[in-house]
Amino acid sequence: MRRLLGVIFIIVGMLNAASPSYDPSALYQEVAQKIKDESINPVDEKRLMNRCLDGMVNSVDQNGRYLNEEEYETLYLSSKAVAGIGLFLMEKHNHIFVKSVVEHSPAQKVNLQKGDEIVQVDGILVRDLSVEEVVAQLRGAPNSKIKLSVLKSNSTKPIELQLTRKNVTIDLITPRMFEGDIAYIKISSFAQNALAEMLEDTQYLYDSQEHKVSGFILDLRDNPGGFFTSGIAITSLFLENDKLIINVKSRHKEEKKQYKNTPQDYDGSEYVQKIEALPFLKTVPLVILVNNDSSGSSEIVASVLQEYNRAVIIGTPTFGKDTFATLFPLSTNTSAVKFATARWSTPKGKSVWPSGVSPNIEVHQENEESDKPLAEALHFLQKK
Repeated sequence: MRRLLGVIFIIVGMLNAASPSYDPSALYQEVAQKIKDESINPVDEKRLMNRCLDGMVNSVDQNGRYLNEEEYETLYLSSKAVAGIGLFLMEKHNHIFVKSVVEHSPAQKVNLQKGDEIVQVDGILVRDLSVEEVVAQLRGAPNSKIKLSVLKSNSTKPIELQLTRKNVTIDLITPRMFEGDIAYIKISSFAQNALAEMLEDTQYLYDSQEHKVSGFILDLRDNPGGFFTSGIAITSLFLENDKLIINVKSRHKEEKKQYKNTPQDYDGSEYVQKIEALPFLKTVPLVILVNNDSSGSSEIVASVLQEYNRAVIIGTPTFGKDTFATLFPLSTNTSAVKFATARWSTPKGKSVWPSGVSPNIEVHQENEESDKPLAEALHFLQKK
């Protein structure tokens, strides 16, 4: 055995000695040249480089992205008026699908629905493009026209649609009351002002019911996340003070941190009085609705409140994302990279990756006409 190991070490040593050092940039140039010279398909060298850089970031974070000049300008830097058509998108197996549609948007007016596949944008095939690349294509000047080729979820032949870009207003919070004094709030994303709007709309419902609220439904379906501090803030509304909410760690030891239910931990110091005016939130029977597209901060809220037995989760397992991403502008040109730099876990040290948050009561949404998860939530609370 020792002799065999010795032979293996000698062979490995010889192979290493025979492998000349190489210049990575020269290797890229050689591969790129071969592709340009021999590929049966036309080659756009700029796009080739973009995909190479995107693949580099994506190799360390499957949700990471390299944002080229056009994407970075459109998504983060543009001072010009930018309009869209009101779509949230998702990428699955190198195809781009509609994740959700904004109410009263150009997309809703032409009956685009969740699950529809975007095939072309203004004649450009979007297969193998990133979500960010497609979003950049969909955005443009207000009142400008855009043509889409769309494959409906129940069809095999794409249809052609023409839309007019508009300044789309997204309702961050949607409040309503149901029979039995059950309050309902849907959060579409955890924007920076999510806590402020949540408090305002909850106070409105509370006052309109003369402070009679017997149950609360928090709808986080199709919520892709957003600012993690907003997720912590919303979670804190339903927990007693000083409860641990999440643990966060990165590769830098000094950045390990615990976030508790204290206003300074989630930038909520200015809202203390408004929070104290809604004491019923700490004890009211609570149901949280989730689905496979509930991600990031949505999973913070659902997993932590479930772990404390503070909420019953109804729906389907969530996306399963336990990381926070950071955007890094690059100095070489006007572009940026975005990838995971920290990971969070529940108070008991549990991660939602890769399986997501498992509901206490699993209910699938069968069609657009009937909302079975919501019906189950109402039934559950009305029995209380």
